[in-house]
Amino acid sequence: MQDSDGAASGAFPRDLTFLSSLASSLLDHADLALVYVDQGGVCRHADRRFAAALDRTPQSLVGTDFASLDHAVARSVDAAIATLRRSGLSALVDCETTGCDGGRSILSGSVLVHKDAAGETLGFLGMLIETGDPERIADFVARRDPFVAALLDAAVDGIIVSDHSGIIRSINRACCVLFGYEEAELIGRPMTILMPPPFARDHDKYINTYLKTERPKIIGIGRDTLGKRKDGAIFPIHLSVGEARLGDSASFVGIIRDISDRLAAEQRASYLARHDPLTGVLTRTAFLEECEALLAGGSPVDDGGYALYTLDVDQFSDINEAFGFHVGDAALKAMVSRVVEVLPPNTYMCRIAADEFAALARVNGAAHAQTLADVLHDRLTASIYADRHWVRLRLSIGAALQDGALQTLEDLNAKAKLALQAVQHDGGNAVCFYTPEMAAAATRRMMLTVHLNHAIERNEMHLVYQPIVDAKTGRVVSAEALLRWTHDTLGAVSPGEFIPVAEESGLIVPLTDWVLSTAIGQMARWNAEGVLPDRVFLNISGQQFLRGNLTLRLEELLSGCPELRSHLGLEITEQAAVRDLKVAVKTLGELSALGIQTAIDDFGSGYSSLSYVQQLPVAKLKIDRAFVIDVPENPKSNALVRAAVGMAHGLGLATVAEGVETVEQRDFLISVGCDLLQGYHFGRPMMPDALADMVRSQRASRAAD
Repeated sequence: MQDSDGAASGAFPRDLTFLSSLASSLLDHADLALVYVDQGGVCRHADRRFAAALDRTPQSLVGTDFASLDHAVARSVDAAIATLRRSGLSALVDCETTGCDGGRSILSGSVLVHKDAAGETLGFLGMLIETGDPERIADFVARRDPFVAALLDAAVDGIIVSDHSGIIRSINRACCVLFGYEEAELIGRPMTILMPPPFARDHDKYINTYLKTERPKIIGIGRDTLGKRKDGAIFPIHLSVGEARLGDSASFVGIIRDISDRLAAEQRASYLARHDPLTGVLTRTAFLEECEALLAGGSPVDDGGYALYTLDVDQFSDINEAFGFHVGDAALKAMVSRVVEVLPPNTYMCRIAADEFAALARVNGAAHAQTLADVLHDRLTASIYADRHWVRLRLSIGAALQDGALQTLEDLNAKAKLALQAVQHDGGNAVCFYTPEMAAAATRRMMLTVHLNHAIERNEMHLVYQPIVDAKTGRVVSAEALLRWTHDTLGAVSPGEFIPVAEESGLIVPLTDWVLSTAIGQMARWNAEGVLPDRVFLNISGQQFLRGNLTLRLEELLSGCPELRSHLGLEITEQAAVRDLKVAVKTLGELSALGIQTAIDDFGSGYSSLSYVQQLPVAKLKIDRAFVIDVPENPKSNALVRAAVGMAHGLGLATVAEGVETVEQRDFLISVGCDLLQGYHFGRPMMPDALADMVRSQRASRAAD
């Protein structure tokens, strides 16, 4: 059965009265925000809820061109109408609005097409529901813009949104990867799932305190903290938290960054700032900080206190030059390992310079400190296998022991340095503990350095000459120029005292240059008087010899008297000759080409290796006085001198014996074939005029014969 409009039996009749009452009820009593826009785009109806959403009155909206309304809700409805004009029977509306009171809400619903019986469009009816639910608003804000969602997922940092109760409402892809969860596992879960204790335990308390007092501890403040992954792993994060207020409700947005790599880099940088990158021991600055704090805290001196050891590898550059820096580096690392093995646990050690170290160790008295030093020296001077090479280190150790009065590290270091200087003055490769006398010696060396700096300009230096005689005839054939220093207040200063000071301070170079020019000037005067010996030998410092300009300097000094070249001789020590063998061979060859004769001084006191001597273009070997002084009483010294003379003659070199003081020494040296003799037995070092008189007298005697 159908009614007059063809409606199915049982349906409400579609008469105008019924529809009018239905429309009236819908427009006047529905809990909706309603708006009607006709086909021409003119607003024909707006209820109070819709008008309130636009902050207008219904009367001000009716008759208005709807598209001209500048409001987010109107624009959303107009966009839905535009969609319906193209196609469809309804279009969804979902937009955010803020009321005049500042409250935020969401209008959601749809717009329907209003058609007549013929199907022609008469207008559009919008039916919207308003909600102020914070969760709904937060969800809308998080998902309303696909671009924003894509942007959040593209972010490298983790981004997470939670409500005021700490429930996760949104999370981006980076955050899921960071914590090892799927998105579905976190949405609706408490934030504390991502926190290790005690942070998880205190989270709710922090949030509640903030909501009540608005005194932030995290909000708006970035800080480093810890996070917990799904697998339970704890890792460092940087967390920044911002707040979004939705009316009286608050939502929180957290930006999370994994700082594991940053902290590792910072820790590495901090380590490198306080540790030597090669050996791993402390830097000098870190060593001072640690040790000063230790000593400042008080030391049980009655039980032994502390000992500070300074360790310096003698002639370490020789290892680098001979084997390469990689071997030198490996040797230093092996050396540090041995120090750690020998010294007690909790010893502080640092690298002061390339080949100098320091260590502060707890000791049980002076005897224990001495034993440690001796064992340490033995271990460090034993053969070291470094990068496929066996090397042996020469090591000087200076030590200072904490005495009854509490001492600062600065005091101990100054004393250990003095002890180190003392052992190096004695040739190095040994152990020396500080004694009070060392401070006086250091003061003396400092004073000598100051005065020595002005000795030349004050005419305090002069040369004396010791004769060298032919062993067979006893005739003076050569002389050695020796430097002397007489100070106004210090008096005569021994060369054994001021020459090491000059070498340490670098003053030996200008002193040597003064000796060269002064001696050559004296040789020119002797030559003019007819009393010039066959050779006058000058001692050349290793620094001057290895500088590379010795030949040029001598050519300059001899330019006005080239005839003196064949009368000039130079003496260099074994150590200087072999320190840089390539430079030594080149320089000695240049000197030989000029006619200047060279000799190895103090032979036997240094390396004494045939492999060195046979490569050096020298004319003479001077046997060190340490071997001569015991002949002929000491059989061992006799054998050494005999061997040295035989070796020199085998290489085509003449020999000069130093320190001859007795007839017995002279006779023994003549018997073993020594060529030239020098010592007090033939004449002490004398002034130039005295040597000239000796030469003149001998020549007159020979002429008379």
